[in-house]
Amino acid sequence: MAYIGRQLDAGNYLKLDDISSQFNGSTVRFNLTSGGNPYYPGSPFSILVSLGGVIQEPSSAYEIDENQIIFAAAPQSTDDFFCISLGVALGVGVPADGSVTFAKLAPSARGVGIQSGGVNIGVGVTQLNFIGFGNTFAYNSSTNSIDVSISGNAGAGGTFSANAVGVHTTKILGINTTTIAGAANSEGAIQAVGNIALVDGAILTDQNIDSNLFIPSGKNGLVIGPVTVGLGITIDVATGSVLVVV
Repeated sequence: MAYIGRQLDAGNYLKLDDISSQFNGSTVRFNLTSGGNPYYPGSPFSILVSLGGVIQEPSSAYEIDENQIIFAAAPQSTDDFFCISLGVALGVGVPADGSVTFAKLAPSARGVGIQSGGVNIGVGVTQLNFIGFGNTFAYNSSTNSIDVSISGNAGAGGTFSANAVGVHTTKILGINTTTIAGAANSEGAIQAVGNIALVDGAILTDQNIDSNLFIPSGKNGLVIGPVTVGLGITIDVATGSVLVVV
C-alpha cells in the first residue's frame, strides 16, 4: 500500500522493537526501543502502531510520553504488536568555515555586485572605498542602485590639487591628445609647459625662457620674440630640426 498523506522531507522508516511479550491485559504504559535503545517519537502522529492486527488511531488509542507509549486500553497477552517510525529526524550540522560557495547563496544574500561596463569586477568583494575629498554615494531605491558623485576637482588622469587647477574657459574648447609619455615636448597632440594663453585670435607667451628648451629630432619649434633666456638655460635643437623666432 502506498504512503498516504504528506511525504517525508527527511529521515527514513524505522521498525521499533516488539513489546508484545510485556502485554498482560492490565498494563497500559510501555517503553519504546530501537535495537534495545530508548526511542523518542516526536509525537503520536510520527509513528504507525498496529495492535492485534488493527492500526491504532494516534491521540485516541494511544499517547506518547517521552520514550513511552500509553494505550487507552490495556493490550491483551494474545495481541501481537508492531510499530513503524514514519521518519527519523536528521541533525543538520554547522558548515565548516569557508565551505559554503557563492553559488549556494540566494541572490538576496550575495551582497553588492560590482561591474564596469557590464563586466563583473573582483571575486568576493565585500567593501567599496571611495578615495578623495568630496566623493559621496547614495542608495537610489527607485533603481535599486548606488549613485556615486565625484567632486569637481577630479580629472581623467587623477585628482587636481586645487579648484584653480585644470581647464576653465567660457569658450568652446576642443582637446585631442594621446597618452602623455616622456617629456612634455616629445609626445602628444597638444601639450604645454610654462604659460601659454589663447585669447580669441591671439597666442600669448612668456617673454622669459626660464627652463631648458629642447627641440627633438623631427620637430620644429616656434618662439615669439623678443625673449630673454635665463642664466644657465640652454636651447638645444636636434640635427635636422628648426627653431624659428618671430
